[in-house]
Amino acid sequence: ACVPQPIQSTATESPATSSDVPPTNTPVPPTLTPPPSPTQTPAIDITVPSADQIIYYYFVDPKETTFPAGSIVVMPQAYILAPTLSDAALAPEAATNLRSAVEAALNDSRNGWLSDKLEVVNVAINNGHADVVLQGEYFGVGDVTLIAASQQILLTVFANANVQTATIALNGDTIGNMGISISLNARPADYAFTRAEVEAYMVEHMNVSP
Repeated sequence: ACVPQPIQSTATESPATSSDVPPTNTPVPPTLTPPPSPTQTPAIDITVPSADQIIYYYFVDPKETTFPAGSIVVMPQAYILAPTLSDAALAPEAATNLRSAVEAALNDSRNGWLSDKLEVVNVAINNGHADVVLQGEYFGVGDVTLIAASQQILLTVFANANVQTATIALNGDTIGNMGISISLNARPADYAFTRAEVEAYMVEHMNVSP
């Protein structure tokens, strides 16, 4: 930027008045950042998995122009899941925090499914293995809704850094069978998910901004 040179007075010039030259110590107003557009979802800085945060996944409105960071696309333009923080207080027990996360996911008002008396019966973590027992019913439009619901719970469980493997049962069967219409793709009721397969799914279905 060019620096203005001081005005030199001569016998033929009128002296500068205070209204002509601003004081040199005039403070520079701060630069204001405009608020985000109401059509955009501000990115939430969440690192998953985490041991010191209670994180769960929720259903993003597919009409959003910008999806939150870490969004997983189960079905384009229909079912998108994103991580968010629970309001529950962090407990010293990993199993308690995992239960809080699962309950937050089940009770989120943005869920793309309906349920009847769906509840968490038991949550336990032992040597990196989580055992989650759910009871109740899921209802959704088509099999893909139930698949998205099961992925929501699966991602929520593995958002806890203490979990390396997990069995997640709903009414005695693994949630991995929710929405599965071909018996050849069915998993055993006691199927144990691994962190490697969940993270591979996340990489394959991670939302990529254009």
